[in-house]
Amino acid sequence: MAGARTRWEIVYDDLRTSIDQGELPPDARIPSEMELVEQYGYSRQTIRAAITRLEQDGLVTTGAGSLGRRVRRREPIRWNLTKFELGAYSDDVVNQVDQWEADAQSEGWTTRQVVTDVTELAATTEVARYLDCETGCRVVRRRRLRYVSKPGTPEQLAMIADTWTPVDIARMEIDGVAPLLQRTNVVYPGGIYRALGFRQVQFRDELQVRMPTPDEAQLLDVQVGTPVGQHARIGVDVSGRRVRVLISVFPGDRQRLRYDLDVPEHRPVDHPATEEA
Repeated sequence: MAGARTRWEIVYDDLRTSIDQGELPPDARIPSEMELVEQYGYSRQTIRAAITRLEQDGLVTTGAGSLGRRVRRREPIRWNLTKFELGAYSDDVVNQVDQWEADAQSEGWTTRQVVTDVTELAATTEVARYLDCETGCRVVRRRRLRYVSKPGTPEQLAMIADTWTPVDIARMEIDGVAPLLQRTNVVYPGGIYRALGFRQVQFRDELQVRMPTPDEAQLLDVQVGTPVGQHARIGVDVSGRRVRVLISVFPGDRQRLRYDLDVPEHRPVDHPATEEA
């Protein structure tokens, strides 16, 4: 039998129910601490504990002063991984739009993508495992920040996208330019790696949920206690070499990943158990 709720849990549950049921819609101001003290007759410390939990859940802003705290907009960003980098898709070279941006735009988002950093580094243990090289091997990290916005929804950083490439591949050139070393958006039909001569014949995806690093938490503006999702896609070429890994990190409360998986026609059939006579 569950124990009795504490006072702060009562306030938290009431406010959360009002948000979930739409009584407090997105952008609505929630009652101030003093208003809630008067309504419930509890101490300000108790009220503050309830509101802090709502902030940690990402349900309300941390605003103060005359603006007060407001209900956060929670429109999810959908990422269809079934078709991401697959099929006959070619990046839009004319408009400099890659597939991620095209998919987000098809969902009604306005997108903006910024390459903030291209750096040669020693591979971490995780990156080395993805690329099947020794820890400390030389790799190039190309970081892109992917932003989205909609009317009524301010621009937000949707994703940190880090592409890690073995240094010998990253230095390869096309017409005298090494595209993977450029600090600007670079788009080629079929993608950069195909243009460099690497035909990726297999993708290996790995998903995990974890707490953000301090750098990620600051960039993504996630609330305290909010986990991030991480999607890693390893590209394997015809020789079996792992030519890159794209590691995408996003707020766990704002992104929805979608996979459509076909069911094979011929599957083992479970025989129903027979009853004994």
